[in-house]
Amino acid sequence: MLLALTGAPAGPAHADTAPEIISGEARVLDADILIVAGRRVILWGIDAPERSQTCTQDSQPFDCYNVAKRALETLTGRGPVQCTLTGDPDPFGRRYGVCDLGDQDINAEMVREGMALAFTDQTKDYEQIQLEAIAAGVGLWQPGVIFMEPWEWRRGHTPGGFR
Repeated sequence: MLLALTGAPAGPAHADTAPEIISGEARVLDADILIVAGRRVILWGIDAPERSQTCTQDSQPFDCYNVAKRALETLTGRGPVQCTLTGDPDPFGRRYGVCDLGDQDINAEMVREGMALAFTDQTKDYEQIQLEAIAAGVGLWQPGVIFMEPWEWRRGHTPGGFR
């Protein structure tokens, strides 16, 4: 209680530390996971179809995972990326990050193209962009596409529901 009375700053001790930033060529490991500077970065605030997940379009199989992965490869293949690591590591010690290529937010672009969903359990930052993608009918939001949210799919198909 004495600290509160003396004007000590509130909040976690790490609040004043600068965010960790890594940069370099990105290798796409999954539709929402990159390797940058030798580190695995799960894209913060978004969630893309999983490797074994299938979707349908007009009642036909639609390989939504590979389409999303190729979109991420296209986005990151134009030059070095910079990722600002955020949030706590997952139970396996992997880090989350917001990655940019120049002034383009790669996480936002994946949602904008309809290749990933806004993962509002982490942040609401991409929610409006998702609504725009839905209205535009792009990517997973194209007419006739049926898919399960990746987090729901993982709950039934991966131990612990982890990526």
